[in-house]
Amino acid sequence: MRADLEEILKDAPAAVRRAMIEDAPNLAPGAAHVMGRFWTAVRSGKGNLAMPGAGAYHAAAASESTFRCLLRALVKYAPHVSTAPAKVVSDEWYARLRKPAAKVVPKAEAPVGANWPTAWQRMKPDLDAAPIRASSRERYVASIDRCAAVVAEGLASDRHGFVSACELSEAFLFHPDETRRVKPVTAANYIEGLIALGSSGGVAEESLTAMRVILRDLRDQAALAEKNKHERLAELMERGGYAHVADKIRELRERAHDLPAHTAARRRCMQQAVVCAVILNKPPRKGDPVSWRFGDQILRDIDGTWRAEWEQEKTGRATETGTIWPEICEILDEWILDGRPDRLIHVRYNELAGRNWLSLDDTEPYRNLPTELTKAAIGVPSHDLRTLAADYMRRHDPAHAANVISTHLGHGTRDAGEAYRADCQGAAFQAIWTKTRAIIAAQSASKPHQHKNQDRRTNS
Repeated sequence: MRADLEEILKDAPAAVRRAMIEDAPNLAPGAAHVMGRFWTAVRSGKGNLAMPGAGAYHAAAASESTFRCLLRALVKYAPHVSTAPAKVVSDEWYARLRKPAAKVVPKAEAPVGANWPTAWQRMKPDLDAAPIRASSRERYVASIDRCAAVVAEGLASDRHGFVSACELSEAFLFHPDETRRVKPVTAANYIEGLIALGSSGGVAEESLTAMRVILRDLRDQAALAEKNKHERLAELMERGGYAHVADKIRELRERAHDLPAHTAARRRCMQQAVVCAVILNKPPRKGDPVSWRFGDQILRDIDGTWRAEWEQEKTGRATETGTIWPEICEILDEWILDGRPDRLIHVRYNELAGRNWLSLDDTEPYRNLPTELTKAAIGVPSHDLRTLAADYMRRHDPAHAANVISTHLGHGTRDAGEAYRADCQGAAFQAIWTKTRAIIAAQSASKPHQHKNQDRRTNS
């Protein structure tokens, strides 16, 4: 038996061969043969001993079950070997199980409002001529597009009024497709666009007033959600705020280091860590990071520093991180290496140029992935970290924080950051009052002493 294993594993590194021979009674069926073929392929030029390439896996395993057996054997008997290239082979096996996607024929771009109900289309020229800012008109048109999509699905009426507003609200908040559900504040904004269309298009005022009842209800729900957000943030601050987030990132990295490079669990731990880290540096809006690509929106300079620059989905305005903190640059390097040796960082970055930074391939993840990763890691959605950042800046310098927060969070208008501005003004006034009270208290404490001195001079 030993002689047979010596022959089968003749090309395996000595330590691997010795470990398998010593554990011969417990070897899984086929493990020795697939490991033998694997190391023979490596020796024949299909990779180095420290990190064999995908070709060695292809040469050793002709079936998925044999490939999985090889991975288990490598983890057990060759834990020092990086199995990062095996991820490509694993993805190929998974791809064979999926049904091929139907070919999508690109359609010519339809003119603005072409998908609206006929009655809405007739009102569009009035909206175009209304005396409102171009940015507001664009926002209303985008909102009406969302309402029109719901009407086209048969989930709401196209007539302005209380019933249609109720149906639209219901569809936005509880859409059958969970990925298309939105928050109350977003639903309110969509319906507000439809009200603006009706107001400029001559819809009866009583119908619009009825729709505004639903609009106010949605705003109230949004206010309650805002209260819940502040409660979540208060709990996060009790756990340590940024320090707690940093601790969680460390824990995720340590967990990833203990897992084989080819495993989905390792990649998910690092994915959570890198998303939390980048948001910690500068928190983008929820939907912005999903589309970032290496070399386009997120870039690595030759000296190892990373930076991100992108156009915000909500405002259309450009923003950037500047040079990302060194500690986070290190996590980004670790993320793209995906279990490979550090010396391959430049090669790996060039390989990934033009690919999505979260999937590490050409596919773009679904929009909510960053906030889901953040919530799984630290218990709050990614948008809460924007508020947390603003809270830190407000506490540090309330007199000047409002403008810093607006720039840091990428607000497109002064109104967008009005709530933060009001908080900063309140904190600044409170700081001034606290300082004034301290001065008054100090002066009051010194007056009795002055009176005593005056009394002594009078008596003498």
